[in-house]
Amino acid sequence: MKSVLHKEILCFDMDNTLVYAANAHVLAFKKAFAKHKLKKKTNKQILNQFSQVSHTLVHKLYPKISEKEVKAVVKTHDRIFLTETKKKVKPIKAAKNTLHKLRKQYKLALVSNGKRKEINATLKQGKINPKLFSSILGNDQVKHPKPAPDEIIKTEHLLKIKKGYMIGDSIYDIRAGKRAKLRTIAVCTGPDTKNKLKKEKPTRIIKSLAQLPALLSQSH
Repeated sequence: MKSVLHKEILCFDMDNTLVYAANAHVLAFKKAFAKHKLKKKTNKQILNQFSQVSHTLVHKLYPKISEKEVKAVVKTHDRIFLTETKKKVKPIKAAKNTLHKLRKQYKLALVSNGKRKEINATLKQGKINPKLFSSILGNDQVKHPKPAPDEIIKTEHLLKIKKGYMIGDSIYDIRAGKRAKLRTIAVCTGPDTKNKLKKEKPTRIIKSLAQLPALLSQSH
């Protein structure tokens, strides 16, 4: 694998790819909805919209509320996540070891639909060292978040590498990767089912990040 040393980039999603964060966000959304006196939503309803930016998630769950209200709900969610519910973020067992193994051969990048403040707090709670990544981008650092390819394209520009993989647990990660013309690897650790991910036609689907180093090794 020495021949591909740092000539490829691995763009990782964060929530439910590197850390289990869905519970923390679902609880923050539920508390935010209650504070704004909005109709209750089930965990399933929220998770069906998960992995999109918070603004889109709220708008899809409450299509009749105003833009101003959507922004207010998102602001409340962000505050509750950072001050109360982030403690529910849990490490994904294989993530840290996998990142340490792969950084020897690849440039690692993080591309998330969370804001940069949320990313920093989530990585800290999930016990993942941000220094493992050569680049970290959140949705507040690009014009269009995933499923648009902006975060990946900006990462490629920053790292001066245009070849590699997008790795994530959601259909939006796969769509963003394909739009950026990267190969895509879906990981079955998030709310999206294997069948739902399959429909997006990723390059590969794996059950766990623990399988990633061997899979990439076989690809070269």
